[in-house]
Amino acid sequence: MAFSTFVLFACGVAASSRATSVSTDTSILISSDSRHVPWLQPSSWQPAHSGVTELDALLKLRASPSRWVTVYLLALPTNATALDSAETRAFLRLALNTFLTYRVYGHADHDIVACMNAPALDWCRRYRLPCADASTYAADAANLKRIGWAKFKMMRDILKKGYHVHLSDLDVSYLKPLAPAVEEVFSWSNGAADGSMMQEEWVHQDDADNTATRRPIYLANTGVVWLRANERGVKLMESLLKWEGDSYQDQYIATHVAYESWAPCQEEATCLVVRGRGMAAITRHPAQFAHSNCEPEPHYAHCASRRLYVHAICRGQNTDKEAFLRSVKAMFILPPPVGARSGGGSGRLQDDVAVFGQQDMAVAAAGGLPCPAHQQRAWSVRFYPAYTASGADVGAGTAGASTADATGPGPTTTAAGGAGGAQTGSGSAAEMQTSQEAVAAHMSAESDKVRAQALQERTSSSKPGHSRKAHQRPHRHLMRLRS
Repeated sequence: MAFSTFVLFACGVAASSRATSVSTDTSILISSDSRHVPWLQPSSWQPAHSGVTELDALLKLRASPSRWVTVYLLALPTNATALDSAETRAFLRLALNTFLTYRVYGHADHDIVACMNAPALDWCRRYRLPCADASTYAADAANLKRIGWAKFKMMRDILKKGYHVHLSDLDVSYLKPLAPAVEEVFSWSNGAADGSMMQEEWVHQDDADNTATRRPIYLANTGVVWLRANERGVKLMESLLKWEGDSYQDQYIATHVAYESWAPCQEEATCLVVRGRGMAAITRHPAQFAHSNCEPEPHYAHCASRRLYVHAICRGQNTDKEAFLRSVKAMFILPPPVGARSGGGSGRLQDDVAVFGQQDMAVAAAGGLPCPAHQQRAWSVRFYPAYTASGADVGAGTAGASTADATGPGPTTTAAGGAGGAQTGSGSAAEMQTSQEAVAAHMSAESDKVRAQALQERTSSSKPGHSRKAHQRPHRHLMRLRS
């Protein structure tokens, strides 16, 4: 059985001091003063949510005064062998990294872990997290695609209860306070936006020789989403769920329903037009990297203004996701000692709180965290060009960036996104050229395999025209190189 890589998260809310709201539900997230990392507290410490597992009760207990709530959607394998696998342990380290960075660097503490099955609930309670029994969604815990749809069901149901929701995958590492960043992005529309998703602009060309066959695959990333509780937000979730099933990836469908149930907007006027058409008005926050959502830009630094978080997308295995976050110094959970096993009753390492999930302070220092005071506010520059060389210096933390992005301490990277010691760039020009050529050749070969299927589906089906392989993460490299 597969397990969840998704998480919803809740923050406190206060009215923006920079803009006047245009509706009654436009208050902006603020941080909490209570930022305990539960499993790192003394064994005698018991949180206020201890023993509470009913979802509605936890929502009331954990939501901010302005009714923003974070709900992590968590499922674990029921098979004992899979539960004790390296892949599961990597997933749980990723999850703990999300929970930790959300509190320590995100300065937030209004979250709930919605546990879809018994193994998830047992593990969650062991770490003294705020754990809700979400077993009503257990039928969706069978595989990753079903879990992807379950996050929309959960979001819809919480929105209907009148809580505003922030959705976040569990492979996200938060680097700065969330409150100022979300206040910033909502201020762009003077509070008129219903929510925010990360910018993605991936285009696929079915026929390499015919530009008329170009079509969008992704407009926005559905892994980190803010959405206010109103009719438009509920309508967006329900429009996505009409396509529920194993045939389609949830993020692709988010693009398919664009300009039907939601539309991107940046300014107050455009967001009001979107809302007037009955659609959710979504302001896209900046792509996490300047050149690509998959790999860091040259001179990468955690504290660049375009970056609130690092999201380990474009990688299918949790072990690969963990390795990527470690390579960019965004994994703040210590790896287990070689050969370490739990002394607990289960014998599973991840059940031993004293060993598993300890904080790596050295990585935080090496990555330049916490960010200096003048770089604590993410997204302080309104427009961020993406995926182009000319846009690399905008919010990238380089010498050519704005004053808000004054270069601070942070890891340097290689062309593959790895830690680069004394290097100051992303590898030599020859190395980058070789890497790009290899990726282009591989993606071209893969595209040939799926092109016929994609064209057939577009002409013979009433469902969204796409190849089931064409939306997979590796093709993003192809889209970028051919754009």
